[in-house]
Amino acid sequence: MKFPHPKNLEQYFIFKDKNFENVFNENEKFKILIYSQNIEGWNKELTNMKEAISNKSHPIDIASFELCQYILENYNKKKNSIILEIGCLNGGLIEKIIANKKYEYIGSDASQDHIIELAEKFKDTPFIVFDITQNPFKNSICDILIMLNVLEHIKNDDHALNEAYKLLNNDGKLIIEVPSGKFLYDDYDKKLLHFRRYNSKEIVKKILNAGFLIEKKTHLGFFTYPIFVLTKLFNKFFKIKNIVEKETKISNNFLIKFLFYIELKLLRFNLPFGIRTVICAKKKIKDF
Repeated sequence: MKFPHPKNLEQYFIFKDKNFENVFNENEKFKILIYSQNIEGWNKELTNMKEAISNKSHPIDIASFELCQYILENYNKKKNSIILEIGCLNGGLIEKIIANKKYEYIGSDASQDHIIELAEKFKDTPFIVFDITQNPFKNSICDILIMLNVLEHIKNDDHALNEAYKLLNNDGKLIIEVPSGKFLYDDYDKKLLHFRRYNSKEIVKKILNAGFLIEKKTHLGFFTYPIFVLTKLFNKFFKIKNIVEKETKISNNFLIKFLFYIELKLLRFNLPFGIRTVICAKKKIKDF
């Protein structure tokens, strides 16, 4: 696979022997390629905070990874598919995909923080840094594009979805996860630099307008949703210090774990509401 040179449009890199190598200049090698960064919807402080309070063991994160793997196994029939994950911050999904050995994986994030660490940990895996709204690829590069909890951090989400369409090969699959419940936007979302939460119909319309066909739409946090709504409404009336840290710790308890354990038994069903909306969509070939 060819990766465009970040500065010289006439040159490109290939990933070989644990490095990106410039085909036109054998002395130019990099562990990661940096094209652009998004500092508007993410920052280093948020990266450090997320790393400190979430060690990939929170029940909703575990459920998110499990649902994504279920979709990969049941909605993608192409062998040796190339997966591009946008937003691979903590590497939680990388380990599971690589261990499967059925896919070629490319990791990316709009922030350079921790990408270098991931590149050191997964030496045989290519990692790039780019903002999807500044897509450096002229042609499609992947069969599956994964964007879990990414779109809410992008101001121009419609443009991001249009670029997602361009990144995918024909009949490629987009697996996307966003926070649901537009009316539930609160200080917790603001602290996480979310531009918005989404109503189910709204995110579906945006994905359809970008040129996709919906193949599966479901939700995460179906059984915990009533508790979640009450918490969100409480946050709207009362200011809470360290709201992200406190809510993350409080929600990581036996009851929540048990409810998500039950939910993971229902992956084949499309749950009508929840904390997050999850969609698998197929790239539709446009008529000209």
